[in-house]
Amino acid sequence: MENTMYAGFHCVEIQPPLGLRIPGYYHVRLAEGTADPLHLRAAAFACGEEKAVIFNSESMGMYANAFDIIKKKVAEACDISEDAVYINCIHSHTSYVICKPDYETLDDMDIHLLKVFQQFADCAKLAFNDLKPCKILTAIGEAKDIAFVRKYRMKDGSARTNPPYGDPDVVAPIGKPDDHVRIIRIQREDAKEIMIVHFGNHADMIGGNLYTPDWPGYLVNTLDRALDGKVNTMFLLGAQGNLNHRNFFNPLTIYKGTDNAKYAARMLAGCVLKIYDHAKPVACDSMRVAHKYVQVGKNAWDPAQLPMVEELVQIYREKGEKAPELNKYPNLHYREALRIKANLARPEFFNLRISGIRLGDVAFVGIPGEPFCSIGLEIAERSPMPMTLVTACTNGYEGYYPDEDSYNEPGYSYERAVSPFASNCSRVLIEGALSVLEELQK
Repeated sequence: MENTMYAGFHCVEIQPPLGLRIPGYYHVRLAEGTADPLHLRAAAFACGEEKAVIFNSESMGMYANAFDIIKKKVAEACDISEDAVYINCIHSHTSYVICKPDYETLDDMDIHLLKVFQQFADCAKLAFNDLKPCKILTAIGEAKDIAFVRKYRMKDGSARTNPPYGDPDVVAPIGKPDDHVRIIRIQREDAKEIMIVHFGNHADMIGGNLYTPDWPGYLVNTLDRALDGKVNTMFLLGAQGNLNHRNFFNPLTIYKGTDNAKYAARMLAGCVLKIYDHAKPVACDSMRVAHKYVQVGKNAWDPAQLPMVEELVQIYREKGEKAPELNKYPNLHYREALRIKANLARPEFFNLRISGIRLGDVAFVGIPGEPFCSIGLEIAERSPMPMTLVTACTNGYEGYYPDEDSYNEPGYSYERAVSPFASNCSRVLIEGALSVLEELQK
């Protein structure tokens, strides 16, 4: 009995209040309604004395100060270790941020967050109440022409993120997307199967002021229907910091909208269904959790820029992102100025938590933010585990993690400009993740 894996599942709907600011972009968007409901899903696991829970949260992200509260509540409710709580957010740009509430004001957002914190604990407890003996099957396929690198090489040798479609100076994308789609099928005795789908791409195809989980929500719904309601699907977001849905060379991909999100969901669902029946059983008679904190320095700046930084930040705060005065310094973008201003008030080093869970031959390793897809690829390729899922926006959100080359390129690269991290952040994350995977393998 000690070597039997058990798995349980539960899902709850999350309804943030209207009128809240929807995060993302650089202008105010207040929620006006709900296009598609947002959900929180929990898959609970037990094997011998070990227990863990993996969450799929259809939120923009979760800050570390909120994770510290949630993991404690979940651990107390379920009698598990705080280290065994693994929360992956889909980073939808039409959702909400999970952060620490202001206990003194307790406005609508704070009250909503307190409710969400309790829903995490309740969802996990109900998932543990649903435990059934299980076996695990895995498969890897490819989902092409869904995610595209959004940074391009220009004719003058510079780099640019999301250039205007039709710009004659665009040469080619810088790098390749990670087209891998991974599925984990958890077949339970006398209960619905749980399927975890892992893929990396920004959830930003719809936009607007209505709550929606974007294409990941449509993906889950499409797969649940296609599999006759016999499967509970969970989506985990892969490394996607430099990916989105826009292919510069195909004008049909550049538009936002529900139809595009549903199209991408159907495309990805088709890739999942193609490999679904070819999934192979893997060992699932052991379980382990681990984490590691790594230190990363701050993105560098030139002290001579500080007067310009102060001026651009003040203009942005007073007049917004469309103020023409923001373009007065050709070599300093206002978004870079905002990052420098924020970093001035931060400690010298960031302490970043890398989280891991192993279920038999399957490992999950989570990064608190948005790593470039090359980071996820290298971790998965060098992992000692047979199947490794590298997830973004997990157990915290700290920003973008570009690859090292991005820091040395001329021109405006959005991710490098706004990332608070030093140029070695990708190497630190990769080695830290591999250290966690080695610990999981013990």
